[in-house]
Amino acid sequence: MKILVNCYACSPYKGSEPGMGWNFVKCLSRVHELHIITENKFQADLDRYFQEHPEEKQYYHFYFIRKDRHKTLRKIWPPSYYWFYKVWQKKALSLAIQLEQKENFDIVHQLNMVGYREPGYLYKLNKPLVWGPIGGMCISPWCLLPSTGIYGTLYYGFRNLINIYQMHLKSRVKLFARNSKAIISATQDNHDEVLKKWGKESIIIPEVGMLEHKQEANHPSRTNNVLKIAWSGQHTPGKALNLLLEAISISTLKDNIELHVIGQGKYTQRWKRLAKKYRLNNTIWHGWIKREEAISIMKGCDIFCITSIADLTSTVLLEALSYGLPIIALNHCGFSNVITKDCGIKIDIHSKKQVINDFAQAIKNIYNNEEWRIQLAQGALKRSSDFTWEEKARQINSIYHKILQ
Repeated sequence: MKILVNCYACSPYKGSEPGMGWNFVKCLSRVHELHIITENKFQADLDRYFQEHPEEKQYYHFYFIRKDRHKTLRKIWPPSYYWFYKVWQKKALSLAIQLEQKENFDIVHQLNMVGYREPGYLYKLNKPLVWGPIGGMCISPWCLLPSTGIYGTLYYGFRNLINIYQMHLKSRVKLFARNSKAIISATQDNHDEVLKKWGKESIIIPEVGMLEHKQEANHPSRTNNVLKIAWSGQHTPGKALNLLLEAISISTLKDNIELHVIGQGKYTQRWKRLAKKYRLNNTIWHGWIKREEAISIMKGCDIFCITSIADLTSTVLLEALSYGLPIIALNHCGFSNVITKDCGIKIDIHSKKQVINDFAQAIKNIYNNEEWRIQLAQGALKRSSDFTWEEKARQINSIYHKILQ
């Protein structure tokens, strides 16, 4: 098929949104002719890639549009980003109209950015439209907001209110949804909101993935009485490491748990003080380190814990699964539909006290049953194979064929 893809962020050398965009178009380009509109700042990365892999260039048609920026305003008022992004989407529509007259596309795919708030204008092409993966609709659990501090409570509380307003009342978002032949949701939460707010069924495909060759078995038996736990991420309120620190502090196994914390940020010192207060002397703070070193640390641990209250599906979750690490995470965001009983434990959310107690109990259960931990590790490795970029491309290809039928 001949497909127009609106992929604002696209880079072979970056993670997050640019990496997500690149991996989707890379896999899809193997079976379709893609015409890809992306932001001008990624042109250098793409030029470099095609210089290194000239044999692949024939499979892509890239078009670059520059987005205006105001860095000072962005620092003062972060949501101002959407003002300039909206203008970029209007330019993308103008270019798309010109391309459509020349190419006559079979399908139009609004790929990223993943956030649903600014979907652009490509529905005006009157072509079969695919939107997603989309995310950002998830409401952070109100009962956990106070545990993120004053800043976190205000930030995520305000974000929740904005989400509720925009999902119900933003007319162009609803118009884009109504004109989409297929919607792809990044998580179960977003799937449920799409169905509830817009009356549209959607397909769940997480926005992150991994390459098949990255899967590595790693589930040896423990050789001592210590359970090594890995945690990784930016030290921001929404990552909520404090929940894990408090869970370990009330555990009878506190002295038998070794916690490895990868990453840093504005809450690093706050969490270090908390660990000191609870006398969690077996906590190792690694900070930001080279990727190879972070992988080595994760592989050397027994389980991986995630405490985020506002995420889609983090890349580190899939990486942990690929290293054979059982997962303990909140039954929330993108973790709900990735983690199964065969690869980890999901913690329901009713109150902060309940979450902390359940985290502590889950850790204790895994500590006391080494055979079960190894079974979960084997399940983690198997589960990781469901989220390769190649598998995602196959799913999207199936969506393309279905809507044209």
